[in-house]
Amino acid sequence: MKIARIILYSPLALIRLIFVVLISAYVTVLGWLWLKTKGFSRGLQQWVIGTWGRSILFVCGIKVDKNEIPLTGNFILMPNHRSYIDIFVVAATTPAAMVGKAEIAKWPFGALGARVTNSILVDRKNQKSLLLTMKKIKESISCGVPVILFPEGTTYKGPLTKQFKNGSFKIAAEGNIPVIPMAIDFKDENDAWVDKDTFVGHFFRQLGKPFTHVTIRYGKPIQENDYKKLQQLTKEQIELMLRKIQKA
Repeated sequence: MKIARIILYSPLALIRLIFVVLISAYVTVLGWLWLKTKGFSRGLQQWVIGTWGRSILFVCGIKVDKNEIPLTGNFILMPNHRSYIDIFVVAATTPAAMVGKAEIAKWPFGALGARVTNSILVDRKNQKSLLLTMKKIKESISCGVPVILFPEGTTYKGPLTKQFKNGSFKIAAEGNIPVIPMAIDFKDENDAWVDKDTFVGHFFRQLGKPFTHVTIRYGKPIQENDYKKLQQLTKEQIELMLRKIQKA
């Protein structure tokens, strides 16, 4: 009943949700046809995820202030994680393969979208799935498709970051893969999706307003053979950038 009331009083968010579904369907189906006729390519991956992200930012009134990414080619992008909106923002600004929760496969066009964009879905409760994920990340990087991974593993309201998971840093350290830290922060801290808030409830409250303002900052690429040091340096860069954003 509470969610139904939120939807009733948020017509703008309802319209936006419909457009999000339509955009996801259009881009995913075109991507699938491209995949079937021409096979997978970096061009396909960039077009699908970039078009999807930019279109959703436009429809949802999400305004992004960003600097330029310091590196192209093979890298792992590691942003802090505030909200599901982060996914749209990162897709629009850095079209790369995403590592996400297995539950995404249950979203409309989630499984097909992951296949078309070479994204990697992981069941964190399954040890075999975690090992397979590490293998797929290495394969993606070696094929020239960068990877986006949220090292906190879940959303966090802030103001800084939660403890980072170890796995991704071990992969980067072992493969000598550059890590690009990324800071994401919302002008309104209530835009963060945390705790027991439902997706639908938060979507309608958050996107019922005309605009959402997000700031992202790319840090300097880090290459380090010691995964613990790599983790520490990445966390330090992200938190330094977050502090600067919040003071501005």
